[in-house]
Amino acid sequence: MPDTAVLPATGYTLRRDRCVIEVSPRPPLVRGRLAATGGHWTPGSALTVTFDPGSLRTGIPFLGRAFRGDELTFTADEVAEDPFVVEGRVAGREVRLRGDVRHQDEHGVVVWAVGVVPPVHRKPRRAGRLVRLLARRRLRVEIAIEFVR
Repeated sequence: MPDTAVLPATGYTLRRDRCVIEVSPRPPLVRGRLAATGGHWTPGSALTVTFDPGSLRTGIPFLGRAFRGDELTFTADEVAEDPFVVEGRVAGREVRLRGDVRHQDEHGVVVWAVGVVPPVHRKPRRAGRLVRLLARRRLRVEIAIEFVR
């Protein structure tokens, strides 16, 4: 049995300096990384990650300014651990991520997952041209997060 098959039922806190959330539209026009501001996970139960859309970092200068706004929260009621499967919502859009637990020890857990966010059904109101363009595309999301006790 691999060491990632059964995780203890204690809660973990997201380590902000060891969290990567990368987003890229399909087809890939640009890639961006978001900074997490907090989160927690209880294996076999809920997962919550809060991130700031204004923290978007890309190779295109000033692109992050287009995504100002309130913090976004990704929530999932249940998380499968082996393989690591998360189904949740962020900003009203369904998200399904699939990956695995890459490392686990007595101090924490490192998870990796990738998935696709489908396009929105309605055009967002009061949004800039770039945000409306990205809202109509599928977004590929990849996460690598370390949770500590």
